Amino acid sequence: MSHVLIVDDSEDIRLALRTILEDAGYEIKELSDGTEVLGALQTDPPDLVLLDVAMPVKDGFETLKEIIADEQTRDIPVIMVTAKGRTEDLSRARALGARDYINKPWEDGEVELRVGWVLQAQELRVAS
Repeated sequence: MSHVLIVDDSEDIRLALRTILEDAGYEIKELSDGTEVLGALQTDPPDLVLLDVAMPVKDGFETLKEIIADEQTRDIPVIMVTAKGRTEDLSRARALGARDYINKPWEDGEVELRVGWVLQAQELRVAS
């Protein structure tokens, strides 16, 4: 069973993502703030991180920079999640190392599909 870390300041969004992914068979952990992410990844690394872009204390872009800069966590795939959906945000997320991007609100089946794709790609990457 793959382990996914959801990082979003909205309890409603975390609940929605948790429900979707638990129903799809994933083990879920949650954080509400970007400041806690690096320590959590080093202590109990997940297979994938869903990371909100807009958070009040430390945004997703700054958090992603920290994840990628740390040798211990840089290979954990990250999917950015945002309500903004602007092209420049997508470009910035990709440039910083995000593997994918999900816009809020998402389409039915989109979260499971994107998470599955990224995890499958990660398995292939690790195997080669």
